Amino acid sequence: MGLDRWSTGQRAVVLVRGELDTAAAARLEAYVTGTPLSGRSVLELDLAGVPWTGSAGLSAFVALRRWCDARGATLVLRSVQPSVWRVFQLAGLDGVFDTEPGTARPAPDQDLLLF
Repeated sequence: MGLDRWSTGQRAVVLVRGELDTAAAARLEAYVTGTPLSGRSVLELDLAGVPWTGSAGLSAFVALRRWCDARGATLVLRSVQPSVWRVFQLAGLDGVFDTEPGTARPAPDQDLLLF
């Protein structure tokens, strides 16, 4: 898993790369919460490099949303892969998170392929 951070204007951006399994999700949460927002009002998680997440990743996103809410900041997910967004949909969390316009989302009736 790889993590990079930068800030621009009112936004703090964290670029996330790799699968979000239990260990990676804990690392993401610690990475984000270990550095203050420093007056930024938006935390963007760029998930373009995340091909997969499970329940641990979803838990980390929920925890980070609460962390942002407690600081008066908005959490925005951007460049979410359709396979990852589908996990949000299955968990009923697709309406809970703000996403960047243009985020790839499968149609609600798209089948999830299991193999």
